[in-house]
Amino acid sequence: MKRIAIGLLSAAVSGSLLMSAGTASAERVALSVRIDSVNPNPVVVQGDDDTRVTIEVRTTEAERVELRLKPVSDQLRTQDAREPRVLHQGDLWRFTTSFDASDFEGRWVAIADAYDKDGKKVTDQVNFSVKHEKKEKAETRVYRFSASPEAVRKGRWVYFTGRLQVDDHRWKNVRGEEVEIYFRRHGSSAWKYVTADDTNRKGEFYARARATKSGEYRAVFDGTDDLSESRSRSDRVRVYSYRYHR
Repeated sequence: MKRIAIGLLSAAVSGSLLMSAGTASAERVALSVRIDSVNPNPVVVQGDDDTRVTIEVRTTEAERVELRLKPVSDQLRTQDAREPRVLHQGDLWRFTTSFDASDFEGRWVAIADAYDKDGKKVTDQVNFSVKHEKKEKAETRVYRFSASPEAVRKGRWVYFTGRLQVDDHRWKNVRGEEVEIYFRRHGSSAWKYVTADDTNRKGEFYARARATKSGEYRAVFDGTDDLSESRSRSDRVRVYSYRYHR
């Protein structure tokens, strides 16, 4: 049965991340260590998201392996003390951690130190890089916005409906996001906030407001970290005081 050892991030020294794990290993001719891969490489961090990184190390005759990740820079940066999982299976040591926007952008080095039962150490190292990218937001639209009725007596209700959608290979409904309604009176260039509603599971929103003056309404979605902002076409409503004839 394979024996699995779990190690934790133990220290942040001189701007480097230190990961360690204990082990039981099978007999081998000589102590050796080799970093097989850093995946992905380059490590691309998008926006505020974390990017998961796996480093695979192979050894012989190793009782313990420590992995240090540090930027190739004179600038020392404080790193968060994360707790990566370390999976040991036979000669394979698999370290996993994550990078985010607070980590140094540029060249890094992974350094693996392997120790035998007598404390002898051998080392291997490889370079990798970290890149920061602005996360691209998904396109949205406010679909089929309507303000009704077209003509209404002053003080009566104007009703607003529409649907918020996101372009995910095809237009899909967006649930649980706030859509705001704005009004611009006839002859004005300023849009004034009126009301708002959260979209339901079908992406639909419903709202209402008292009619005050003739003008245009439109729906606005301010966007999120993942979704771009969007606004509807405007819809005109005429408000009359007493009698109105078409």
